[in-house]
Amino acid sequence: MSYVRWSIAAQFLRLPAMMAPLAFALLATEVTGSYRLGGLMMAVFIGAEIVAAGPVGRALDRFGVARGLRVLLLVSALFLCGLALVASSPVLTVVFVVLTGFAAGGLSGGIRALLPKSVSAGFLERAVAIDAVVIEIVVVTGPLIVALLTPLGVVAPVLGMAGAYVLAVLFVPTVAVAPRTRGERPKLGSIMTWLLSSFGFGVLISTIEVSSLPFAQRLGGGAEFAVVFMAVLIAASMAGAGLYAWLGPRLQIDRRIRAALFLVVMAVGGVLAAFGVSWPLLIAGLVTVGICTGPLNTTISMHLQLTLPESRKAEGFSLVFTAQAGGFALGSLCVALLPVSVAPVVGSAVALIAAFSVISAHRGAPYRRVTSAVANQEA
Repeated sequence: MSYVRWSIAAQFLRLPAMMAPLAFALLATEVTGSYRLGGLMMAVFIGAEIVAAGPVGRALDRFGVARGLRVLLLVSALFLCGLALVASSPVLTVVFVVLTGFAAGGLSGGIRALLPKSVSAGFLERAVAIDAVVIEIVVVTGPLIVALLTPLGVVAPVLGMAGAYVLAVLFVPTVAVAPRTRGERPKLGSIMTWLLSSFGFGVLISTIEVSSLPFAQRLGGGAEFAVVFMAVLIAASMAGAGLYAWLGPRLQIDRRIRAALFLVVMAVGGVLAAFGVSWPLLIAGLVTVGICTGPLNTTISMHLQLTLPESRKAEGFSLVFTAQAGGFALGSLCVALLPVSVAPVVGSAVALIAAFSVISAHRGAPYRRVTSAVANQEA
């Protein structure tokens, strides 16, 4: 039951980010007559999250993750309400989007840090994999909720985002605050390979997702075919995460090898999609990429869970989510600047570099010190 409560809190916490692109675009179009302000709002929102993720995660570790999350969720909701009030002013709109991004920067890392305290040690890896399936549902649900709220007014989706943050507060698990211990702060380089893995994943998956419409147009289709491609990618991701939830805990393969293998397979899928001039080839590429998405994220998450010091988990997970967001941003930029057949190849190249980095990383890095009985397992 505690996992169910954690999952509900996590999904409400994530929902505003899934609603934001469409909600901001609709708000910008109403205010300025163009969607371009919406693109700027999304860019500064992600940028503010990236800047704030590390410091906010560190603060959560210091003052208590559960208590800090509740405060940040309420502050984020208040800033979104402020955004709704100043929606007629483009400048003030951007200001409140930045403030919301700063407040929300460490939320994903914080909620992930609470997961081990909400499930038994033996169920943790399955819980992470199951969560990867549920995330895909949230990805689809976010824009749908925006579409349902828009008839109530152009600011209704923004208020809906605020409401999701408030609902998340009600379900954040109550956990005991661990006593803080003094010690040397581990260097960023000790988890750099895993940050690069998340970054590579973000670049590759975004070049595939954002290219869905160009892929469809290349095959003579339109927006309806782009929706089909996204559905295939999401279905493959859910299937892969579900399969890994069953098989993952039984595997004896070192997680470095697993992560590198998933990255290589995704890179192959990216190349297939890039040069998929026929339906079967393109679908094969999408399925190859999608089916590794959940397992890769679960593998990265579990490695860090077993190796990050207890007093730095929120910060560490926040940095990983930040790296992934940075990858999404770069991947989107690649699609905007490069031909449709080149952008996914760039994403595949970054994924291969990340795979090589994981394999070649020294196994005795500082973050491999363990902090719990769970971490005595192979990391």
